[in-house]
Amino acid sequence: MTDPILTLAGITKTFPGVRALHNVSLELYPGRVTALIGENGAGKSTLVKIMTGIYQPDEGQITVSGKALSLPTAHSAFEAGVTAIHQETVLFDELTVAENIYLGHAPRNRFGMIDWKTMRAESRKTPESMAAGIDPDIKLKELGIAKKHSVAVARALSIDAQVVIMDEPTAALSQKEIEELYVLVDLLKQDGKAILFISHKFDEIYRIADRFTVFHDGEQVGKGLIKDTKQSDIVKLMVGRSVDHIFPERKAEIGPVVLEAKGLSHPTRICRYFLCRAQGRNLGFYGLVGAGRSEVMQGVFGMTRPSHGALVLDGAVINPKSPADAVEAGIVYVPEERGKQGVITGEPIFMNVSLPSLQKTSKSGFCAWPRNSSWRGPIPSGWTCGRPR
Repeated sequence: MTDPILTLAGITKTFPGVRALHNVSLELYPGRVTALIGENGAGKSTLVKIMTGIYQPDEGQITVSGKALSLPTAHSAFEAGVTAIHQETVLFDELTVAENIYLGHAPRNRFGMIDWKTMRAESRKTPESMAAGIDPDIKLKELGIAKKHSVAVARALSIDAQVVIMDEPTAALSQKEIEELYVLVDLLKQDGKAILFISHKFDEIYRIADRFTVFHDGEQVGKGLIKDTKQSDIVKLMVGRSVDHIFPERKAEIGPVVLEAKGLSHPTRICRYFLCRAQGRNLGFYGLVGAGRSEVMQGVFGMTRPSHGALVLDGAVINPKSPADAVEAGIVYVPEERGKQGVITGEPIFMNVSLPSLQKTSKSGFCAWPRNSSWRGPIPSGWTCGRPR
């Protein structure tokens, strides 16, 4: 076997009160896909941030092509040939597709100025890129989440990277786009790239990965070849016990209908009538990207008002005209783009958590801070809040 392109040895990272990683190791080989597997909170994201220069390890060594390196910034990792494709795209909505792909390494003309013509042309013609066929002059904000993800893939591949990290890359892709991604991974392997693939989906892992490494509670608990390892053995490493003890067979009685959506339609967002019944159980709601899944749920949540149809909750017809009405009725919604639509990233956790229930935490229009609150920051714009004395 050839030597690894990238090696992490003895990596430890601690945050106040939390040990995220403890003495973990990882090897990435040229032309091979290594799957990084673990439950949420196992330390996968922390490791990726260390590899991309966002975090600095407390202990341990990073070696790229046999040379020990320090990656103090994201740009230093970029220059070392380490690039990442994240689950949530880190792009700029007000820039064009071409500008997003080549941001920071745009082609230059002989005068040192950005060669816009070449940049647009390169954005159009990259055959291996999933962004092929997308207008390079269109602003990113005009694309759907799947197309934005495709642009993120094209950006990661626009440099001559030695190591490509794919962090849940298929989360927002349709099955057709996932198959295109598989082809792309095969091309990267043929080109000798070392690929770190992070996914919770075992069908994907067994489809494209050659090797695996398992993390549990910030520690490396196993590694090996995918072809020699059963899925049940990997799951046991992930959770620390047999899968039979995690998901025991249970008999559940189906209760009465809780929510029923009859014939919802909208002239531009929901093209077809829809019927949904939730009978005291989890209901899976499937469809390809663009099929209208999010639009239907936004209609149920009051973000979009359907032109036809009715919602029946616990036997009573409701008509949520806004998300506030839906929350009052007992309906909550976790959006597809959680980082943009689900939270206010600039505000602390307790403000985000209390947003849907301000009536319960306020009096006469004033928010009541707990007396033992450690928050000492400024009052956010748009908030009318006062501290109790």
